[in-house]
Amino acid sequence: MFAIERRQRIKDILVKEKRIDVCNLSENFQVSEVTVRRDLDKLEQEGFLIKTYGGAVLNEEHSTPIAYTDNLETPEEEKKLIAKIGAQMINEGDAVFLGPGSTILEIVKLIKHNRMTVVTNDLLVALELKDCNETKVVVTGGDLIQSSSILVGQIAQKLIQDIYLNKVFISVKGVDLDSGYTVDSYEEAMLIKQILSITKEVIIVADYTKFNKTAFARLGSFNIAKKVISNKQIPSEYKKFFFENNIKLYTTYELE
Repeated sequence: MFAIERRQRIKDILVKEKRIDVCNLSENFQVSEVTVRRDLDKLEQEGFLIKTYGGAVLNEEHSTPIAYTDNLETPEEEKKLIAKIGAQMINEGDAVFLGPGSTILEIVKLIKHNRMTVVTNDLLVALELKDCNETKVVVTGGDLIQSSSILVGQIAQKLIQDIYLNKVFISVKGVDLDSGYTVDSYEEAMLIKQILSITKEVIIVADYTKFNKTAFARLGSFNIAKKVISNKQIPSEYKKFFFENNIKLYTTYELE
């Protein structure tokens, strides 16, 4: 569980229980008490809680239970939580591909000051990074898909042939047990398939609204990636499938 997930879980517990104990949280999350105390320090700085001896209590003046009930997060808020998980997977010095998509753009905003190399076929990603001196940005070039910021085609594919990447982040438009992963255009699918062959780690990014949906072009079956980042709201049958097929699922909340 990432720090952002752990802190959100602490918030949920506090809303329900009004108080928490460092020792119990350490056992439940399987982290050190020092780590838990750091989480509490962060949440106290946000004004969410008040630290006490051995734990913390909810700051009633700052927090209201309704703000943290399960079904009130908007898709945009959920995308930002996904982005925080994705950003923590990127290390200094990595060479990564960051494809199109609003969720990936949120990842870019969080890692834009890292010393790294970013390869992208999305003009919006490149523009977000244009003033980042520590980040080397490589744009594939290619044909612009009409009414989008996405570059595809032979020019993009030619550049991809001659590089190697540590990690590839792919945002998909559909996730379906029968269709696998799908995207909006055939040209985009062809480019992504080529990108998958030049990396050792593929990470699928898909918020919960993409599940049980199929877009126009098939990208591949679920076995093209061993890591998936999504939200706690995804259907239970997908959680079960990922677990049984040794695909690591990272969600914005503890798995049910």
